[in-house]
Amino acid sequence: MGFSIDNLRSLVGVAFVIGVAWALSDNRTKFPWRIVAVALGLEIVLAVSMFALPPLRALLAWVSAGIDGLQAATLEGARFVFGYLAGGATPYVLASPENSTVLAFGVLPLIIVVSALSALLWRWGVLEWACRGLGFLLRKTMGIGGALGLATGANIFLGMVEAPLVVRPYLERMSRADLFVIMTTGMATIAGTVMALYASFLSGTSPDAAGHILVASFMAAPGSIAIARVMMPAGDEQGAAAAEKAPRLYRSSMDAFARGVQDGVNMLIAVVAMLLAAVAFVALVNMILAAAFPEIGGSELTIGRVFGWIFSPFMWMLGIPWRDALPAGELMGTKTALNELIAYLDMSRMASDAIEPRTRLMMIYALCGFANFASVAIMIGGLSSICPERRDDFADLGLKSLLAGTLTNMLSAALIGLAPLALLQL
Repeated sequence: MGFSIDNLRSLVGVAFVIGVAWALSDNRTKFPWRIVAVALGLEIVLAVSMFALPPLRALLAWVSAGIDGLQAATLEGARFVFGYLAGGATPYVLASPENSTVLAFGVLPLIIVVSALSALLWRWGVLEWACRGLGFLLRKTMGIGGALGLATGANIFLGMVEAPLVVRPYLERMSRADLFVIMTTGMATIAGTVMALYASFLSGTSPDAAGHILVASFMAAPGSIAIARVMMPAGDEQGAAAAEKAPRLYRSSMDAFARGVQDGVNMLIAVVAMLLAAVAFVALVNMILAAAFPEIGGSELTIGRVFGWIFSPFMWMLGIPWRDALPAGELMGTKTALNELIAYLDMSRMASDAIEPRTRLMMIYALCGFANFASVAIMIGGLSSICPERRDDFADLGLKSLLAGTLTNMLSAALIGLAPLALLQL
């Protein structure tokens, strides 16, 4: 698919997203032109470099292969522990082999493996080095403080509550604007522990999903800083300007492995419970809507259709063709009201011809963030436990960070929509 009018409309979408952020700003007279220009430049350079330079394309392909290896290794462990519930040999004849793997036992254990691996990489300094490198780049290009740069970089690899731990001593002295940047970045990115999981969901219809999810998280770092600074411009304070050394989170490699496994178990249980409750909630709302509105436009009214109607104009503004705007809007609404996991699952179940390949690619970027209502509560609770002195600030900024995180993800999708699809093939 070559260049089309939809690509040009994505340019309007970039301006639209920034315009919405400006309209929600605390101080519209103080627009951070330099930060916005640098952020857009960094996102474009990052995306183009990743997909145009052979060494970086090879890196993304290596990441995809690595995730495939993690999936295979996890499946071995899951089959050893759970047997046929994870797709192992069955004690009976299968009537429907395609339904033999149970999600909770055959797919979600990947969270535990990646959590343990992430903890080990942090203990060995690999993730800390990566966070510091990205933080240094953001400090030099966007003029943010050292602690803020480190926390922003950490959000790409750690969770929205875990990342601020690396700058915990600085949180109490940070300005509200800097706290807002950290919270926005937490909403706009996803943790490394679930990157592989989402890629595994999408691998059937989007073979390059792992690379794109990784690029999306990196793009969200400068994008979240820009959107946050537009919505809440920085003042003259220079609190927490430097972070000399991130704290050691683990005492030894064995401690990192054990705690990583335990954190992964806690996350897996939370994901299973959340999936159960979210799917049940959607089903309940659909039952109520079906009873109240038996038929609208020739079919039953569902929460998905409502989301589609609300978000489809915004999806069209980003450069998505109008024929795909309704299903794309449903996915975006699901991600915002429930979470990105459910949205990625829904997208993975779409037929390959349900939406255009370009739309599917843009939605990978639009959905790649924790920005949903449940995450706001989790973030406020987690940050308040880390720094109770700033509890009121965290609570005040919660919903605003949800909006900022959503706009950041939409900005990434619009920037990806500018490029012809052929350029973005791994």
